[in-house]
Amino acid sequence: MSAPRDKGCVGEAAVRMYLEAKGYVFVAGNVRVGHDEIDLIMRDGRALVFVEVKLRSEDLKGLEAVDEGKRRRLSRAAVGYLAKNGGLERAARFDVAEVCYDGAQMEIHHVKDAFPLSHGRYFV
Repeated sequence: MSAPRDKGCVGEAAVRMYLEAKGYVFVAGNVRVGHDEIDLIMRDGRALVFVEVKLRSEDLKGLEAVDEGKRRRLSRAAVGYLAKNGGLERAARFDVAEVCYDGAQMEIHHVKDAFPLSHGRYFV
């Protein structure tokens, strides 16, 4: 598990299992919308949840790693996904899941409703 993508896949799989154990339903993973990507799309009751998965690094915590630029890209991808799938009227939110792995133990910190939809132009 040395390549960054391999670590990301393991983290995303762990977060998916963690959320499913909490009652979330898996919808899709690694969804590309234009140049943007959504790590996980889950359903929590009636709400569609766009989940950004972050592996913990020494200098930046998961939520801090989702800066304004990343929030804009996630917002653009989410709006594009909802528009394509007829869900613009649907309740949706953004969650961030931080995966901390020290080589022996994995810990997941889940931040529900981590940030609001970023303002901007989504359609050209």
